[in-house]
Amino acid sequence: MSDRRIIYVLEPFDAPFGGVAIIYRHVELLVARGYSAFVHLPEQPSVDFYASRAPLLVGGFGLRSNDILVIPEILGWALRQFKSLPVRRLMFCQNHNHLPAGVAGPAVLAEWGVDGVIASSEIVRAHLQAVYGLQNIPLLPCAIDTSRFAPARSKQRQIAFMPRKLPHDAAFIQAEFKRSHPRYADVPWVAIDGVTQTEAARVLGESAVFLSLSNRESLGLPPLEAMACECLVAGYHGEGGREFATSQNGWWAASGDSRACIDALAAALDVLERDGEPLAARRLAMAETVARYSERRMEAELLAFWQAELGV
Repeated sequence: MSDRRIIYVLEPFDAPFGGVAIIYRHVELLVARGYSAFVHLPEQPSVDFYASRAPLLVGGFGLRSNDILVIPEILGWALRQFKSLPVRRLMFCQNHNHLPAGVAGPAVLAEWGVDGVIASSEIVRAHLQAVYGLQNIPLLPCAIDTSRFAPARSKQRQIAFMPRKLPHDAAFIQAEFKRSHPRYADVPWVAIDGVTQTEAARVLGESAVFLSLSNRESLGLPPLEAMACECLVAGYHGEGGREFATSQNGWWAASGDSRACIDALAAALDVLERDGEPLAARRLAMAETVARYSERRMEAELLAFWQAELGV
């Protein structure tokens, strides 16, 4: 096994993010297989949202010439800070909407200050190819932790939602839904906001329906996590959700189409109320969708990538 350190660069965000959880999981899986992998943080987070076992390098970390830095596309400061360092640098792009501006063609790598780019979804890879002309981009797929995101023993007749990205849409849809579909005006709404992954999973596990407020996504993990918890999913696919969204596994709307979201929620509750074969078919379709994002697949692709990268 190579002794080169693999260091994923992060910062101590004050809110939970799915992409950060994926990075922590990468490091956990690599360490379990004997790799020298770490998460670097400038300072200790004030809240531990992820309960991760990944080893941390907090503050300075004594950079070595054979280290490999993995930097998210969203951390412009890290791309600039590490640009001139004599180490290998890779960008892990989990959302093409956050890419720094760059020229087209291979010169973009030098402009970004990296030696290569890794994509987390098909839409990210397609964007990098179409807009920047980059080819042969490795894809490390996301995974849903079904040991954490799972249905509770009993479901509550309630709508769970995550308002962080679109708080105005969340409030508007909730108010208009109660007016448009008064038969469901008594259904409780439960916000999931600023909580740990464990708490988010608990609420999803207990909820019967999930309103997706995905926006400008490269994939969008919350709808998939909701499916794993057997929530019926209705709402925005957020563009990136097109990778998995079908008419069988959810009721989907384009971003900004609040009217479609409102009616989609009612349709989901109608299926829930009727029970029977339509509900069973939805749950089967959701389970099949989640199975495409298994941890086994992510681990296999992750290990194959790093074995090739390190030549082991």
